[in-house]
Amino acid sequence: MIKRLALAFIALTLLLPGCSALPDLSTFLQTPTSIPVNSPQPTATPFGLPASNTPDLFVINTEEPTTTPPTGTPEITFTPTQTFTPTTRPTITLEPIDPSLFTPSPNYFLSVQRSTSQIVWGSTCDGARSIKFVVQVTPSPKLKYVLLFIKLQDKYSAYSTDWGAGAILSDNDQGVYFYTIELNQIARYRTFEDAWLQYQFVALDRYRNAIGRSVVSRTEVSLTHCKVFNP
Repeated sequence: MIKRLALAFIALTLLLPGCSALPDLSTFLQTPTSIPVNSPQPTATPFGLPASNTPDLFVINTEEPTTTPPTGTPEITFTPTQTFTPTTRPTITLEPIDPSLFTPSPNYFLSVQRSTSQIVWGSTCDGARSIKFVVQVTPSPKLKYVLLFIKLQDKYSAYSTDWGAGAILSDNDQGVYFYTIELNQIARYRTFEDAWLQYQFVALDRYRNAIGRSVVSRTEVSLTHCKVFNP
């Protein structure tokens, strides 16, 4: 019995120092203090730029049209050819028209249209290198052919070429004749810096006799080298 009491006393003495080393758990057992109901709650402030400073990446800065385009199918029109204005110089007085260029006859030629009023040659400028003519004539059983004659007349001297070409115009069997002259069809054009391309239409019968002539166009079409515009 005494032996058992001694053992129990020894065990008790060993446990007491160990208990003193344990942490104080009283703070974990306390009831947490609740947050007052009326306390202000933190709010998130959104960040953003003013609406006036926000660029629209899909806006194109173009002006609004001032007129409303017409509805319906647009008419087909010719795009005007760029027209150059050469340096102004005094031109010569052209010689009188040769009377042989006219034949007394009814007026077969009603109208003449052309694609440009200026042909250019050279490699340093843009412009028309050809000219198209469309001629409206009066239908006649005598009329068989319409020919085109051309010549070059220098604007500042008496230098010129003779009448030539005599190209036969095509027609649509409805009184309309047409022909396109390319630059390389104009004889000696490289010898002229600035010239008038003069032209005349001649009506022929089936035997190729002249039965009518148009008025000679003398100063309506120019043929000009590029260096006149780009010295």
